[in-house]
Amino acid sequence: MTEIATQQTRTLDRMQVRIAHLDTLLSLAGEVIITAANLQDLERRAGGHGAAGTTTDSASLHLIKTCNQSTRRISQELHDLVMAIRLVEIDETYRLLRRPARDLCRNLGRDAEIVLKGEDVLIDKALAEHLVDPLLHLLRNAIDHGIESPIDRKRAGKPLQGRVSISASDSEHETVITVADDGAGIDEAAVRQAARKLAVPDADTRPLLELICRPGLTTADQVTGTSGRGVGLDLVHTVLDEFDGELSLDTAPGQGSSFTLRVPKLRAVNIIDALTLRAASNLYALPIDKVIANLGLDPADVNTAFDRGRHITYQGRIIPLHDLETVLGEPAATTPAGTLPVIILHGRAGDVAFIVSEFLGPQKLVNIPLDAGLRHHAAVAGTAVFTGGKLGLTIDVDTLVAAAMGIQPEAATAQALVAAATEAARPSSPPQAPDAGSADDVGRRRNASALGDDVGSLHHELAASLAELQDALLTLEQNPDLQDELNRAFRRLHAAKGHFSVLEADLQAAFAHQLETALDYLRAGRLAMTSERMDLLLDGVSYLIASAATLPAAPDTPPTELLAQLQELTDSDTVAAEDGLDYAALVRQPFDLTPTAQLQVLSALKRGERTYETYLEFDPGRQPAFLAAYLLLRRVGKTGKILATLPSVADIEQGRCGREVKILWATPIREPEVDALLERLAPLYHLGEHRSIPTTIFAYKDGVG
Repeated sequence: MTEIATQQTRTLDRMQVRIAHLDTLLSLAGEVIITAANLQDLERRAGGHGAAGTTTDSASLHLIKTCNQSTRRISQELHDLVMAIRLVEIDETYRLLRRPARDLCRNLGRDAEIVLKGEDVLIDKALAEHLVDPLLHLLRNAIDHGIESPIDRKRAGKPLQGRVSISASDSEHETVITVADDGAGIDEAAVRQAARKLAVPDADTRPLLELICRPGLTTADQVTGTSGRGVGLDLVHTVLDEFDGELSLDTAPGQGSSFTLRVPKLRAVNIIDALTLRAASNLYALPIDKVIANLGLDPADVNTAFDRGRHITYQGRIIPLHDLETVLGEPAATTPAGTLPVIILHGRAGDVAFIVSEFLGPQKLVNIPLDAGLRHHAAVAGTAVFTGGKLGLTIDVDTLVAAAMGIQPEAATAQALVAAATEAARPSSPPQAPDAGSADDVGRRRNASALGDDVGSLHHELAASLAELQDALLTLEQNPDLQDELNRAFRRLHAAKGHFSVLEADLQAAFAHQLETALDYLRAGRLAMTSERMDLLLDGVSYLIASAATLPAAPDTPPTELLAQLQELTDSDTVAAEDGLDYAALVRQPFDLTPTAQLQVLSALKRGERTYETYLEFDPGRQPAFLAAYLLLRRVGKTGKILATLPSVADIEQGRCGREVKILWATPIREPEVDALLERLAPLYHLGEHRSIPTTIFAYKDGVG
């Protein structure tokens, strides 16, 4: 869980860009240059016409029209391109869920298969980052509350292994994500009973989803590190509200539950299709998708009631009416005589009508966000340059509507919910970084300064390597025979070690080296992969992820317990007891000679050479055994012909061997010379013991094999 919190609090300020998008950007830049040249020509023409006192000719009018069309098209294509660049595969979000799901199953004693679908669905990067916590809470609920224990599943006639799936799909206007399980379903009676205890109005008739999303409502008897605070689903609902999303529920007793999140596809937050208007002397821009209607009302149509205040009736509904300037904390605008300009807006809290001074029309604007300290009201989102070069304000309609209805902003509440939920679910984490200030920290900062802009790239690459390393280990745990995943994990760990070294995080580089040694022993088959050892590897990766997030002030205290466990794992006695090949069995195992190898043996015997079975046992220390074996075989091959090996050469090259290797080879030298050769090579290639036995596999006599 630590790495998820880290990812949420430290958003990377860079992302990968597809080559095709860069090509499109380059093409659009060329068109901008052409349009700028046309405008320059048009300016010269206009100057000439002005001096001569003549009207604009047809060529100039055509050029004006062409430039106008080009700028409108280019601006739209640039907008679409920026949005495309912002899109990332939801698989990046899925990656942050795999480790917590695994740990939850182990901690709660649940056997559940986690199925992820739609990994290639593209979503906006901002949405991808905000979806981690909601999906994590739904995943936690599915494992903790949904999936039954193996005993209960057996009694119910279900497969002992439960199933939790997260699937994503998209359409033209929205992204749909479903979290489903085949567990016990939601106990509706227990939920309504818990609602009655909290004195929730209409607890027996309200929709079930509305109840379970209510803050503080829980059916758990006690609070645990996983659940019991009644925060999770309220957090899901809050985050979806922020993105104008919807949450739906489908549940059946004994069959499971399915939560579906529907989120509208985002547009770039700084480019808005807005309706512009004037209130008093101020100009405002409001997102068009939040506008229900703009009306010209007779003042007589405005009603006032003691319990409702001013309101109007629109399509049979009573809608409260406020003055826009008053809600924004400005002096009320003078009510225009005659027709009253009114705009009806839709916010999360409901629909509200506002009196304005004048409607200006729709425009595509670039929003310039303002810091909170520069805004006179929370509903002001930023500024924008309107047509004609006039400066106006952009409005956050949800906040504006909430303010008009007297509802306090929920941002602080939502932020507190996120913090509480994350803290409640977080297990013990690796050591945290101490306060920066030591001599080592100063040195790291100096190194970061010397690296300049490369530091950001190194941090990004380091985070990516560690994320891919963890992903490879989790895949490997489910499929231990995937040698490619093991090799991928080893490469990513090696790359991360190098990045720590460049960033002068020496402690983390040394720890990564120790972790690399353990992973290499497992890769070479010198140690067996067990669930406990996978836990150790993943805990080590968690420590590195937490350290990477705090650079340059990385922890300067080693993770003593993790280091001790890794050192014990790679201890020579442990490795010797678990080496992948048994020496005695290797002696008895025959070579499986191909017809080509048999022909090579015959040829060697005919030339008068000797054939030997040589048994080699390596003591490589921290060097991979397979590498020492491979290099020695290449060296022996210069003295004779290698006919066969056990394990095969391909297995040795891929690291699938222990410390023992048996070779069949032919050489013109005699047995004492063979022993002398191996003795001479032993210290160079970490050869511990060796024994060579002359053998005649095929008797060769009088030309007959």
